[in-house]
Amino acid sequence: MRKVSQALKKVTVTFLAVFFLAGCSKAPEEAPATIETADAPVIEEQIIEETLIVEASLEVSVSTGVEISASAIVDAGEEPDPEDHYNAPLTGQRFAVIPESARPGEPVTVAFSGETGSTARLQAVLLDSRGRRLSTARFFTLEGEIRAAILAVPSTALIGNAAIRIEAGSEIVRDLPFTIERREFPSETIALNQENTDLRTVEDPQKTAEAEEIWAIYLRTGTVVYSGGPFIPPVTSTRRTSDYGSRRVYRYADNTTDTSIHAGVDIGVPTGTEVTASAAGRVALAKYRIVTGNTVVLEHMPGVYSLYYHMDSIAVNPGNIVEAGAFLGESGSTGLATGPHLHWEIRVAGENADPDAFLSRPILDKNDIFDKLSKPF
Repeated sequence: MRKVSQALKKVTVTFLAVFFLAGCSKAPEEAPATIETADAPVIEEQIIEETLIVEASLEVSVSTGVEISASAIVDAGEEPDPEDHYNAPLTGQRFAVIPESARPGEPVTVAFSGETGSTARLQAVLLDSRGRRLSTARFFTLEGEIRAAILAVPSTALIGNAAIRIEAGSEIVRDLPFTIERREFPSETIALNQENTDLRTVEDPQKTAEAEEIWAIYLRTGTVVYSGGPFIPPVTSTRRTSDYGSRRVYRYADNTTDTSIHAGVDIGVPTGTEVTASAAGRVALAKYRIVTGNTVVLEHMPGVYSLYYHMDSIAVNPGNIVEAGAFLGESGSTGLATGPHLHWEIRVAGENADPDAFLSRPILDKNDIFDKLSKPF
């Protein structure tokens, strides 16, 4: 267990500051309430203006007519005194965090074995250095008494020392040290015609209902592991027209602007290109949606979903069980899109994650998890 110097100053974050920061963000029309999504079009002429170093757990979303600032760097602050929370585990408890550090957008697997002394349901919470809750995921049974939870580091997360808290109801079981590493994201400007401007800005009860439906899926934690990874790309093309986490300025038909963060990757492919499952899973949704067009959502493991947007056709139905590489349909430009492409996205306990991070390693590697749990954390 790493120790943090007692000489570090503690940072007090007042409720006034929290409400001020919260008030600076505005969710786009696609998401219900204040949850932001980034259903985004392909960029035919992408303008990369600057590079943004993410050091603030803030939504990059401002009101219409205000340009995005892609150069501000927020002080990471100082981490809280670990002695306040890093309590000794109960006899027999074992913990694993894989990996022990990650960049914004990357997944993290948390494993636990042993008793908690509580009957409440276990969950893992990612906390930044100021103690703010960034993402939460429920534990599920992996094998025997071993339980696992999968988190994603938000693309807006504060870099530096952090913690993963294991909770059983209101009880803190353990705080485990974690580090959020630096990552840079590009920014881009996208001009929308009147049709796409209306899709993004005009209120529509159907859009709201569709957003609520898909968020109910994102936040559902099942019990079945269809695939532990690694994933495979859904198309053979490697032509990217927009990357994960890109800071976007939308320029509307009336020349006003709005901002958002891209939640997935856009792959430029012609209409009619075969789209395949990035991993084995269950079809959780397959339908036309106003903003994302023909959409397929696959559940791969508890709380982990892959999304395929703007398709020209759909070849699967809800409830179907598919293997990795199974045909899902053909790519297109339906919904809010400026040209043919596939938007590929991964959601982890509701948080968007970088799809590329799922290609390099299995997210649920039992051998690695068992090995980590066999050693003192």
